[in-house]
Amino acid sequence: MLKFRSLLWGVLPVTMLVGCAHQHKETWLDKTEAVYSTDVPEGRSSVVFYRPADALQGSTVNIYVNGEYSGSLQPNAYRQELVCAQNQRFLADFTRQDAAYYKKSNSGDYYNLPESTVSFFKVVDNGNGQPVLQSVTPEQAEAEMKGVKRQNHTLSRVVSPAKCAQVLKKYNLQASALFKFDRSDYKDMLPKGKQEIAAVSADIRQNQATVSGIEVIGHTDPEGKPAYNQNLSMQRAETVKRALGESGLDSNVISAQGRGEQELLINDCRVRFPKDAKARKECDQPNRRVEIIVHGEK
Repeated sequence: MLKFRSLLWGVLPVTMLVGCAHQHKETWLDKTEAVYSTDVPEGRSSVVFYRPADALQGSTVNIYVNGEYSGSLQPNAYRQELVCAQNQRFLADFTRQDAAYYKKSNSGDYYNLPESTVSFFKVVDNGNGQPVLQSVTPEQAEAEMKGVKRQNHTLSRVVSPAKCAQVLKKYNLQASALFKFDRSDYKDMLPKGKQEIAAVSADIRQNQATVSGIEVIGHTDPEGKPAYNQNLSMQRAETVKRALGESGLDSNVISAQGRGEQELLINDCRVRFPKDAKARKECDQPNRRVEIIVHGEK
């Protein structure tokens, strides 16, 4: 923790005391009038994090990518990061608010980033005075970033794009084939579901030497409360992870994530069937799923 704090306050801002000893104002050595780059290497993705001057009240905001420090933003500033073109976890948090680093290690929202594309994320108020990242269109970002300067003097610790693992294969398993309705425990797995997982495991083991990691990602439909859906998706992912490990795969390379209703494949079921619960359930079936994504070297 001391080393990280030294990075932020030894390298980044100059602290100026104002009024009494308990008040201070941060100023930065360098902001640059520079436009973001649109040059993105093949197989990579670029992300721009920006903070309009009036979007959020408060001190410097740190940006994390998969738990690694990417950069810091004051109002009217942006940062650009080259990352792997795969699913990434982003988090925004006020400087010095995560003393135990629990949030950066366990929190954030996941985004599927397209290859050779620039994606934009705006720092906004979550309604409780805390920073959160909001995905925006390039058109919105272009309009809002006029006059926003590039924030310098921050040293990214995000993994080098040269180390990106490629997606070798994806499997999409329907929750209705894996579990009893609204259930997630191993004892509640359906026989057909166990057979599907065993088949996936056998397929992965054919080229296991090239596998560097396996992501198990649970998803739900948007019925019910978001917190409940998040927990259900996480529990199902953990159960599928256990089943893969028991089928002969190395549990140490398998990770489990729950994304609840964040990444819907079909998002208009409530609009199409506002008063027909049965029709909504059928419409939402593709959303209730568990993805298994295999990373490695081709």
